[in-house]
Amino acid sequence: MIKIFLLTAFFCLFTFSCTNELDKRIEKVSYGTSFGECMGYCKHQMVITVDSAKYSCISNGNTLPQKDVYEKMTTNRWDSIRNNMTFSSLLALPEVIGCPDCADGGAEWLELMLTNGETHKVTFEYGKEPASIKDYIAKCRLILNKNSCQ
Repeated sequence: MIKIFLLTAFFCLFTFSCTNELDKRIEKVSYGTSFGECMGYCKHQMVITVDSAKYSCISNGNTLPQKDVYEKMTTNRWDSIRNNMTFSSLLALPEVIGCPDCADGGAEWLELMLTNGETHKVTFEYGKEPASIKDYIAKCRLILNKNSCQ
């Protein structure tokens, strides 16, 4: 009886952990910056998936036309973007950290979406990223600046 219980417990644990791992796969990475007291293109964002990337520049109050730059994503590039971030490290953070864009200091945000549709977005003061995602934010900044539509 104990063997059956242990075998059943092991099977359930293995099954749920595998399902959990499959569900925890990152499907989309979104990152952006914004400044509320700004003229011109004050919002910059990127949305990257396995197939494509979209980089956008948006003006406050839509006074200027939105600019979008599109790029086809290669498997290697997608893997290098996705593999350096875990959903659990982002999920451990609150949705808002500090006072984003208070006193026109700007805001940054990072959002991850999993294959199961689950998302988590963290918004923080511009240039004051949490230590647990510091390296990943640095990478996002480089990608966005390189592909900016300014």
